[in-house]
Amino acid sequence: MRLEAIGLACLLGTGVIAYGSARLRLVWPVAVLALLLAAISGQLFMAAQGQGGFHDLGALIAQGYVTAPALLGAVAGLLLARISGQPLRWRSVAGGLAGFGLAAAGLGVAASFGL
Repeated sequence: MRLEAIGLACLLGTGVIAYGSARLRLVWPVAVLALLLAAISGQLFMAAQGQGGFHDLGALIAQGYVTAPALLGAVAGLLLARISGQPLRWRSVAGGLAGFGLAAAGLGVAASFGL
């Protein structure tokens, strides 16, 4: 399967989940999605760092074609929901976890590309 198709599937999938969850006023699916993205980006960051000075190029490619488009899709879905008048409730435990997960995933992606 082409890498661009995988990236597009990740972008569209997370965008639909984020937009649909905000429209249905469900915060927990976005929180779970964000925490999963944070865990994946953290693992890929540690793999990209490598051991003994050897960086894993496959982890950087995965970060660029899976995690980054998924993060972008989630943010775009939440932004579209906010524009359409259905914002996510951030002032809850699940909303806080969602915000933390999205921020951690963004830091993991940015740190990986900064290597």
